[in-house]
Amino acid sequence: MVLDEGKHTVACVRATQKFTLKGHRLRRNGDFRYVFGRGSSVANRYYVLYVVKKHRTQTLRVGFSVSKKVGNAVVRNRVKRVLREVMRLQIVHIEYGFDLVIIARKQAVELSYAQANKELCKLLTKAKLFRVTTTSKDSIV
Repeated sequence: MVLDEGKHTVACVRATQKFTLKGHRLRRNGDFRYVFGRGSSVANRYYVLYVVKKHRTQTLRVGFSVSKKVGNAVVRNRVKRVLREVMRLQIVHIEYGFDLVIIARKQAVELSYAQANKELCKLLTKAKLFRVTTTSKDSIV
């Protein structure tokens, strides 16, 4: 999936390399509270994304939150697995130096993997987190 923003093209594609989120996870309650308190948010029908710029570090950390309102443990874990997989594949395209928290809304349960990927990519684009590559018409032969 490629999103066009004028002169910039944002690639939201499946990464071919093996990549894990293990070192890129927010885990501590204090980290989540910091992002909620200091960060800005963008949202759509399925997800809320909180973003805070980290000036001292050039790492990207991601946290996931799925409320009990979404469903029972099986449903919540499925939603988190889908979110983790989408972020695992998209993290190579995202700017570093941010902490992100993704909150799943109740409607996220009805999404397939492809739909979740599309909706989360739209949200990341809206937050201007993708590394943009400039395309010039001169290079097209």
